[in-house]
Amino acid sequence: MQIRILDIEQVIIISEILLRNFFSHCIATKMVRILDSTINLNLYILLFLSATYYITVPVVSGYNVDFYSKGESPFGISYGDWVAKYWNWDLSIPLDPKSNNLLGLNENGCLVHREDSMVMLADTAAGGIWNLKCTISHNAGILIPIWTGECDQGTKAFETYSFKQLSDCARGFDLGKVKGQVKVDNIPVAMLDALDYKTNSMNNVTEVYTKQFNVTVPLNSHFIVERYGTFPAAAHGWFVFLKPLQPGNHTVYYQNSVEPTTLSGAGNVNSAQFSYHFKVE
Repeated sequence: MQIRILDIEQVIIISEILLRNFFSHCIATKMVRILDSTINLNLYILLFLSATYYITVPVVSGYNVDFYSKGESPFGISYGDWVAKYWNWDLSIPLDPKSNNLLGLNENGCLVHREDSMVMLADTAAGGIWNLKCTISHNAGILIPIWTGECDQGTKAFETYSFKQLSDCARGFDLGKVKGQVKVDNIPVAMLDALDYKTNSMNNVTEVYTKQFNVTVPLNSHFIVERYGTFPAAAHGWFVFLKPLQPGNHTVYYQNSVEPTTLSGAGNVNSAQFSYHFKVE
């Protein structure tokens, strides 16, 4: 899907055409006479509302935000393999001893991972409200995590888990009432609304179940685990895969809220808002 941002002159023209066509239809079908003053008044109201809010219309040209579709393999790599790469990066991040946050996650910092022409953004599990500033390539895709979970045999009691058990375990970490949204340059472009195993609505968001992969948990990982090393793993999550942005300054905002349910248990709670201010070169 591509989203084009219309300027105010285009909004005025489209609004006037739509409104006058609507009244013409009323006159033709209902034989109702509507005064020009009424048409103009309603037109002014519509234009006022149009000028007050951002208006986006799906089209195929102009400035747009585009997404990789579920069947694509961005840069020759499947969605599942991208998520496996994501988790290997996520688990490799150490804590900052001064702030106790993920290393690089600070106001106006730049916590990203660049791999094979993809820029990966911070895990929403970190929570909080963050503004980050980064410079990225106009050839780079952007991987945005809304909510994701992982399970591996390095965890105590999971040492003998089969792939299916690991996958079910990862999915279990993502239970709850999960909502998420992504905006690009203040325009909503993706949305998620899920409840436990049911996805109520999902626009430009992809739910991913990985195949089995190997994950490495280093000694300095911010994850507190019983064992460190490389282990069989599986992951699940909801992600947005943005195609490269045009050169210039752009803001990518994403947020989630996770509330517990009977199935998820009381521990599945999260709230995060990330704003990445990108200089795309």
